Amino acid sequence: MKRILILLILVSNLTFGQSSENYQENINKDFVEYNDLILKQEFEKSMDYMLPEFFEIIPKNQMVLLMKQVYNNPDLEFKMDKPKDISYGKPKKIEEKYYSEITYSYDIKMKFNNIEESEDEEQNELIKNLTKLQLEKTFGSGNVKLNEETEFYEIHSVKYAFGISENGVTDWKFVVVEPNQKFILEKILPKELTGEI
Repeated sequence: MKRILILLILVSNLTFGQSSENYQENINKDFVEYNDLILKQEFEKSMDYMLPEFFEIIPKNQMVLLMKQVYNNPDLEFKMDKPKDISYGKPKKIEEKYYSEITYSYDIKMKFNNIEESEDEEQNELIKNLTKLQLEKTFGSGNVKLNEETEFYEIHSVKYAFGISENGVTDWKFVVVEPNQKFILEKILPKELTGEI
């Protein structure tokens, strides 16, 4: 009996030890899959990786529609690379769920097709500079450059997100942190997390 008890304790410790180490493997697999689905424009499937509470604020079908509009806007050419330099924080239990902070970056190329070319070269230059400044306001100074040859704005974006799991190991859902959407994040994330945004 004593041997069986020791064996059970060993097995449960090993299983738990492996699970807590596997959270990183699992969260990475889910996060990469989530981003791949967005890049492939499989927006409906990508919704499976979003926090369900988010859809209480913005219904799922509206979210899919918004994403389609961004990707299929004729006034905007848009190319995005896969996320890189991804780092995951150790999951923290807050109330009934586990939260992992995620930091990552990706490169975007953006071209605005609706900008009228003027006869006045100075006017064209001013529009380009104002567009660049507006993008820098969103993505940070030094993260935006205009490729004069292709007319694409090349953007390096550093982003933050939270991975959320019921057990801290598997079935991760994601919320991207956009500071201008703090009012939405406050409705779906604990105060401990939104206080830092």
